[in-house]
Amino acid sequence: MSTTTAPSRMPSVHWLIDSRPPSLSWARPAPPQSNQPPLDLVDHEPDRTETAAPNHRGVRATTVKTRWAARPRPGLPNAEQWSATLALAIIQALLGQRSVAQLNRWMVEEVLAAISMSQRRNLKISGRIALHTALHSVRVQHPGPDVAEVSAHVAIGKQSAAMAFRLEALGDRWLCTALELAPPRGFKGMVPRVGDRSRGVGSDQTGY
Repeated sequence: MSTTTAPSRMPSVHWLIDSRPPSLSWARPAPPQSNQPPLDLVDHEPDRTETAAPNHRGVRATTVKTRWAARPRPGLPNAEQWSATLALAIIQALLGQRSVAQLNRWMVEEVLAAISMSQRRNLKISGRIALHTALHSVRVQHPGPDVAEVSAHVAIGKQSAAMAFRLEALGDRWLCTALELAPPRGFKGMVPRVGDRSRGVGSDQTGY
């Protein structure tokens, strides 16, 4: 009896039909065109200053000139000259070299009271300080036609101090409404700090 073996079938591979959906891509839509012009934050007109040559006392005066600065109202005194005189007078009053009463017409009551209190405290502790005082420079800017903001560099003996104050127009003259002074070493107790009365700062803030 003979047996017949059927030939084995060769394996075959059949590719399946690709059932994946076709690939799609989505692009971010472009933002709508705005009618608003771009904000220009570049100052095309840089700040500049007008610096006069030092006067016979060696004081250099500077006035800031920029597009945001206002022109002082006609009829007011020159703010540079006024500030130079006032800055030196304040230092002399704080040292007891000048009577505070001489500053009556130059400043508001709050600033005057702070200077007077500081002078009395300084005279009680150290007595009258016989040091040479001098003004090196003064810088003025006008944020408004009736306002002048001033910074000054003063010398007390061999040391230096920085002063800042605000002037507001009262009729045909300037009036000091705020005062701040960074004292040299050893003079902190005599220095007042009085804010602008329009900001609600009273005369009780008289020391650092």
